[in-house]
Amino acid sequence: MLFFRHVGQIRLTVEWDSSRSHSAVQELREQSTMTPIRSLMVFDTAIDAGDFARSCLEWGIDTPCLHPGFLEDGRMVRALEGEGLRSWLNVPVFCDPKYLARHPEDYAVTSLGRRAGEEDWLHFVCPSREDYLESVIKALRRDLGKLTPAVVSLDFIRHFLFWERVALDGRAAGIEDGCYCPLCLSRFEKACGEVVDRGNAPAYIHCHLLQPWTEWKCRCISDVAERLFGEIRALAPGAALAVHTLPWRETDLDGAIRIRAGQDAASLARHADMIAPMAFTQMLGQTALWKEQLLADIRMSTGKPVCFYVQAEALYRPGNITAEQFDAELTEAGNADPAAIMVFQYEQLAARPEKAAILRKHFRA
Repeated sequence: MLFFRHVGQIRLTVEWDSSRSHSAVQELREQSTMTPIRSLMVFDTAIDAGDFARSCLEWGIDTPCLHPGFLEDGRMVRALEGEGLRSWLNVPVFCDPKYLARHPEDYAVTSLGRRAGEEDWLHFVCPSREDYLESVIKALRRDLGKLTPAVVSLDFIRHFLFWERVALDGRAAGIEDGCYCPLCLSRFEKACGEVVDRGNAPAYIHCHLLQPWTEWKCRCISDVAERLFGEIRALAPGAALAVHTLPWRETDLDGAIRIRAGQDAASLARHADMIAPMAFTQMLGQTALWKEQLLADIRMSTGKPVCFYVQAEALYRPGNITAEQFDAELTEAGNADPAAIMVFQYEQLAARPEKAAILRKHFRA
């Protein structure tokens, strides 16, 4: 099956590996008369579930995106079902502060020798911890017994790094990444047949063993994704499967998406129906043209449809996102013909009625 996409005057033709990838996403789009899946991220579990569901319906959101914290009781599921809304379950695979509060020994260890994200919100689990992966699978089985989602996505499915603070025109050598814990180093040594100098493992690896290290990191993440998606297919066979990736091409930052994050987009795409690059233009100080080119690159390299992120308020960089800029990006999203449009985030829109009105204008039109 072929997927055609126009970028400027260039026509890209990509052969898909699986007809299921087309049908899972296409079926959802057909339910919305071929418009993209329209989603909205929400994070605060203390919000009023009824207000959230009614806002989604009023603004034109058809598939709000929830994290597993919303499934600890039945309020949100009942509210969404009551308004006739589908749901998107987003699973934050290796970002788990609650687990790490109980098991601090399972923190990923960074290239600077410290626990990954311990002093910030991005608390990252070492990807080699089998007990942790079993707990993720157990949680999936529990959550998918409470919810029948239209979409399930794997988020934070990578090795540790804080990409939001990495400048695309910066130096790849300055990126703090993980994991360099003894367990990961031992697994890597066994896989590649080499011995790592434990005195300064990050420097030794990047100087002498960079290619096998990169391949091992990517294989580790791809294997976890395949394992989790296999569980999800068995538990929610009708759901479209998505994977979140960093907003970097393989040529950006000297290949950091693979070397540092362990994300091989083409490999991850084999297990998913849709790719969701975290392409926030304001956060990364980029332009609409940059996003268009990035999404085209992802489509071409993976052969899968993409999700278009729209940022409502400024993050990490100074300045703000005006109502006019928000309006313009929603227009760009509609013109890009993505499989899904993901708006980030509900809590910000609830506090900015003028932007909520702009969202409604685009999604209810």
